[in-house]
Amino acid sequence: MKITKRHLRRIIRESIDDWGMGPDVAGQSSRSYGADFKDDGSYFRDVIVMSPNGDSVLVDGEETYIQDVPRKLELMGFPMTGNDSDNLIFALEESMADGYVELEVTYENGIWSW
Repeated sequence: MKITKRHLRRIIRESIDDWGMGPDVAGQSSRSYGADFKDDGSYFRDVIVMSPNGDSVLVDGEETYIQDVPRKLELMGFPMTGNDSDNLIFALEESMADGYVELEVTYENGIWSW
């Protein structure tokens, strides 16, 4: 099956619209990027992914260097205790060394998981 550039553009445009990333009426993106969290600090969830430049990661939609991720999460109101920060940095560095970072992190009732 041969796919033309026009057909490919239409497929991409439909995919973007299906994911809610296409522009809305005001021309802004209608998709909500970033983390899910509760204001009381009891729950947080985000998928940390590699930044487009490939030299850092995106935390809550903002570019952050791997060694700064625990501090960024702490500033957002979700502190890490014990070895959590070292373990997270290690997991992110390991993924970065593999060439792609996509790590879901969750904080619930004082406990981090990824």
